[in-house]
Amino acid sequence: MARPAPAIDRTVAVLNHMAAHPTRQFTLSELARDLDLNKATANGMLNTLSSAGYLIRDPEAKTYALGPALIALGNAALSSTPAARLAEPHMTALSLEFDLECVASAAIADEIVILARAGTPRPLGINVEPGQRLPLAPPLGTVFVAWSGPEAIDRWLSHVDPDQNEVDLERYREALGTVRERGYSVALGGEGQQKLVKALQQAGHSPRSSRGEEYALVELAGSTRYRINHIGAPVFGPQGEVALALFLIGFRGQIAAEEVPRYAERLRDAAEAVTAALRGRAPVATG
Repeated sequence: MARPAPAIDRTVAVLNHMAAHPTRQFTLSELARDLDLNKATANGMLNTLSSAGYLIRDPEAKTYALGPALIALGNAALSSTPAARLAEPHMTALSLEFDLECVASAAIADEIVILARAGTPRPLGINVEPGQRLPLAPPLGTVFVAWSGPEAIDRWLSHVDPDQNEVDLERYREALGTVRERGYSVALGGEGQQKLVKALQQAGHSPRSSRGEEYALVELAGSTRYRINHIGAPVFGPQGEVALALFLIGFRGQIAAEEVPRYAERLRDAAEAVTAALRGRAPVATG
């Protein structure tokens, strides 16, 4: 087993926290409070990161922001992440076609990390920025987990609110089966949307679903109209793994049930094109 490295863990926590709030500047006291760090320890870390260019310190306001050295790291990481690079032209095309935002994200450990975005956010919509993180926990992340094995699915379900019962767990399992069958996920807005926004703003805190609230849409019912939060489709890697997922967000008003597949199938086609360019393959369905 690898030996723990608390200093490195704390440094990663600082960078992740600031990446999740890229437009904000933080004081030493705010970072120490938000991340439960000793102020003396945090001060040493911030000085080191600032000296290396990973953070910028405003000497008058005594605040810290993300620094230019991270741009080089980000560009290098993007170059070594072919799925995200290959997805960009498809994301732009989808954004222009539907006048929506298109977001690419990946599941890393127990988090969903936003990698790229195309399109202009609508007023009062979800503010999604590359680098933001949210927990890979129900009801979020069905498109990442649907093609996983039992162990990964059980791990995902282990993050469910303890107050929820077996019926709720079965509903989540049913949602995963629907995503596998369709090849895409559909999530509703309303209270579910508010939970997603809160999760984006408070990265690392698992959202908890209320009983009876349908966030992952399982059935598209006849003439029903839906307030859609997002539609997601997977991009598969060479081993059949979900390398990343593409999401359409920023839907306005309500959408008729018969209209949802038009968006979803176009998004799925784009994800399949990226999968092909990546020389990926969809996993073989098992009974």
